[in-house]
Amino acid sequence: MKKTLQILWKIFLITFIIFISCILLVVGGIWGYQKYKHHQQAKLLEELPKDETLTFEHMLADHLDTKISDDKMTVEEKLEAGLNPYVPDTSNNGISDWDAIHTYQTDPKKFSTADDGISDYAKIQEGLDPTKPLDPKTIDEFTIENEELDIALHTNDLNAKYHTHIEPFHHSELDELYKPVREPVQIKDYNGEVEISIPEDINKDEVNAYQFNFEKEKFEKIKKQRATDNAIFVPVDSNYPVYIIENDTFKQLNTYYYFRLSGFDFTRELLGFDHKFFLFRVGLFTDEFFEDEVIEDADYGIIELSHAEVSRFYAFFLDKMYAALDLIFKPEGYEEATKFARAIIDYGKVEGTPEFAKRYAMPWLYEHEEIETENEWSNKVIDSGFRLKVHAFPFGNLRTTTADGGVCAGFSRVTEHIFNGEGIEDSFKFKPELWRTIVLNWLNDRNLEALQYDLSDQKDHLPFLQSGELFTYRFSDEKISYLAKDKFVDADLVIKPGEITEPDQSIIKMLETQWIYSNEVKHSSEPNDPTNISILDQVEELLANGQIIYASMNNGSGGHTVSIYKMEYDKYDPDLIRFYVYDPNLPYKYLTNEFGVQEIYMEIYKKEKDVLFGNGKKEYFEFDYTPFKSHRKSYSYSNTAGYVLNLYHNDTPIHGK
Repeated sequence: MKKTLQILWKIFLITFIIFISCILLVVGGIWGYQKYKHHQQAKLLEELPKDETLTFEHMLADHLDTKISDDKMTVEEKLEAGLNPYVPDTSNNGISDWDAIHTYQTDPKKFSTADDGISDYAKIQEGLDPTKPLDPKTIDEFTIENEELDIALHTNDLNAKYHTHIEPFHHSELDELYKPVREPVQIKDYNGEVEISIPEDINKDEVNAYQFNFEKEKFEKIKKQRATDNAIFVPVDSNYPVYIIENDTFKQLNTYYYFRLSGFDFTRELLGFDHKFFLFRVGLFTDEFFEDEVIEDADYGIIELSHAEVSRFYAFFLDKMYAALDLIFKPEGYEEATKFARAIIDYGKVEGTPEFAKRYAMPWLYEHEEIETENEWSNKVIDSGFRLKVHAFPFGNLRTTTADGGVCAGFSRVTEHIFNGEGIEDSFKFKPELWRTIVLNWLNDRNLEALQYDLSDQKDHLPFLQSGELFTYRFSDEKISYLAKDKFVDADLVIKPGEITEPDQSIIKMLETQWIYSNEVKHSSEPNDPTNISILDQVEELLANGQIIYASMNNGSGGHTVSIYKMEYDKYDPDLIRFYVYDPNLPYKYLTNEFGVQEIYMEIYKKEKDVLFGNGKKEYFEFDYTPFKSHRKSYSYSNTAGYVLNLYHNDTPIHGK
């Protein structure tokens, strides 16, 4: 008997090892394929067209004597000094380029001319020579107090004295859920220890300090914190808000694991529901049976929701299972989930109440309620009504014999004017007016004077120009018909309009002509401060009125254009706004098939800094357009990379107030 059991055990063990090995092989194979796909995507993104005419040097060539905004230096002076004409303070240390050069003889490109890490601004305010290095170890510790918020910073960092901002942080949802014992605070641009006072009636042993991580959307207990009778001392190294929360409050909350499987019509016919949703509450050592409830929604069908409490033992296995699923659906370096994962399967964990967990995991189920009631669960969204699968071209940016960098500006201008009701001219002939365009035309032998189109005889074939439903158009000429079907880009393809048939020929000519005309409009526009914070208010107003906006991103070597159609305020971070964009390089089909996303966005960060002159404080914004974070090297436009964001509405620059 004993021998038989040993044999059975060996058989079981071998079978189990084979089973696990097969699972690992499958997961490893899928993971390897995803890594290969990730590599291929990076190569494709590197090959996307870039408009070589969109450099700010060219755009400003007719405005050399202009001073942008309150800058004391002219465009020509900035260019000769190797500085960005659109940025009055290249180093972003609070000292304008003019004052750095002419008043303090510091390097306008450096935050710290002496390269000791201490800003020129801080040294000048302290009466020190900004060109001479200072050993931070020789600076005595001092205290920065904010009596209104009852907070103090103990440091010897002079940068903190002049570049750190302390602000209250309020979020009705988090405040209601976690009931902080005192007002939460946000310490921006600081690295060091902070003393936060606690109320006299609060026992220091019954509270802890937490920071709310905006990216993970969860609270994290701050490590190495210490408490005295009336204060908590915590190390801070991020802009995340700090909360002081009672331990009992946290005990009442819990961690929830969720898992959704959506079969839609298939599972409805087979099992009676469209979505099966599991919500697991983590307990201590016991497991409870499932409790089911059915939710019916007009748009999303029938959701069968199962609640259960699981022990930490099962929670451990859920963590491992989710990690294995990540290898398939969210492999390392590939942040965007696949279309299959997002539509058919969703999983994760969240901390909070059961109601919070359901809203977090199934926001689509609550979206109508949020819009109607405008309650605390909803982040503010301003939507123009533009939809990629209706109002955007289905094919990607094109290289032509005239525009060998791509006609993205043509795509963006046509899209904007049609959607905004401005319309596109039936026939149009481009005639260069700016000397810059004339010289470039002659130097590059582009023959821009020949750029013209006439759609009069093609009207019956181009109903999308009137209906605005650009997505309906498909190329018919065999040389390019595949562009809207199988793939969106061919790195070696340069289209010669004269060699393709109608109506495609007229469409390509239209995009080419609109491309150079759009560049001409931008080049002739009076330059303005593209970081003016009030621009954001104007964008919001235009989107709310059902208009989309043309966005041009350029630097000293080239650029790209996209169309902004939706604006979303981050649910938790008050300084983050997302501009959802139509990118001619990335048509809808490519987004969904290759990256598993249906929308991409540009991130806008609201900032402020102290400045030496003026009102002493400047508000501005920065942008970062990196739709696929894991491919930053392949496809990214941002302030930090030297790009300038200029916005236009129907050819009129948006300057701000």
